[in-house]
Amino acid sequence: MADHSSSGVLDAETAAPRPRRRKFSARTAREQAIVIAFYVALVVLWELAVRAELIAPYILPAPSMFMAELADRWDLYLEHTIATTNSTLAGFALGSGVGFVLGLLIAYSRTMERIIYPAIIFTQTVPKLALAPLFTVWFGVGALPKVLITALICLFPVLINTVTGIKTVDPRLRQLMNSVSASKWQLFRMIELPTALPSIFAGLQVGVTLAVVGALVGEWVGADRGLGFLILYDTSQLRTTGVFASLVCVTVMGIVLFLLVRWLEKLLLPHRPHAELESLSKSGM
Repeated sequence: MADHSSSGVLDAETAAPRPRRRKFSARTAREQAIVIAFYVALVVLWELAVRAELIAPYILPAPSMFMAELADRWDLYLEHTIATTNSTLAGFALGSGVGFVLGLLIAYSRTMERIIYPAIIFTQTVPKLALAPLFTVWFGVGALPKVLITALICLFPVLINTVTGIKTVDPRLRQLMNSVSASKWQLFRMIELPTALPSIFAGLQVGVTLAVVGALVGEWVGADRGLGFLILYDTSQLRTTGVFASLVCVTVMGIVLFLLVRWLEKLLLPHRPHAELESLSKSGM
C-alpha cells in the first residue's frame, strides 16, 4: 500500500500542469502576415495616390519623398532627434520620480491627498501650450523649460497608477504581515510595492509616450534645437516633406522608448511578488 501511495504521489506531481511557453504557431504567423500586408498596402496606395497626382505633394508627400529626405539629410535629423530624446528622457525621469513619490504620499496620507490632488488636477487641466511660454519667461530659453514641461505632462499617469496600485493591495496580505509583526518597511517592500508594480509600469508606459509630446511642446516655444523646432521651422517654410521626415523620427523614437519601458517591466517585475512573504511566514519571523 505504501508503494502504491508513494507512486500515486509521484504520478500526481509528474502529471501536475506546467506553465506552457508560447509557441510561434502557424495561426500567429498568419495573423502577423495579415497585419504587415495591411500596412504595406496602405503605404503603397499612399505612394500611388501621390504619384497619380490625386493628392498634392505639398499637402501629403509620398512616403518615398520624405524617406529620401531622411536619407539625404540624416545627420541633421539625427542631431535634432538626439536633442529631443535627451529632453524626453530627462523630463520622463523627473516626472516619473515626482509622480511616484507624490503617489505614495497620497496613498498613505489622507491629509496629503487633500493637499496634493487639487494642485495636480489644476496643472493637468491647464493646456501645456499655454504654460510653455510662461516656462520660457520664468526659466529662460534652453533645456530646462522643455524638461519641466515634459515632466509635468508625464507626472499624472505615474501618480494615478501608483496610488491605484498601492490601494488595491489585498487586505488579507496586510493582516498576514501584521500577524508576524512585520515593520511598515517590510510590508511596503514585500507586499505593497510588488503588488503595485504592474500598475506603476502601466503608468510609465503611458508616461513615456506623453513625454515625447511634452518635449515637442517645449521645443515649439523658445527652442533652437530638437524635432519640435525642426517641425515648426519646416511648417513655416511649407516644407511638408521635412515635416513628415521629422514625424518619422518622432514616431520611431516614441516606439523605441515605449519598448524599452516594456523591456524593463519584464526585467524587473517579479514573477512571484510574494515569494519573500512565503519564506517569512515559514520562518515565523
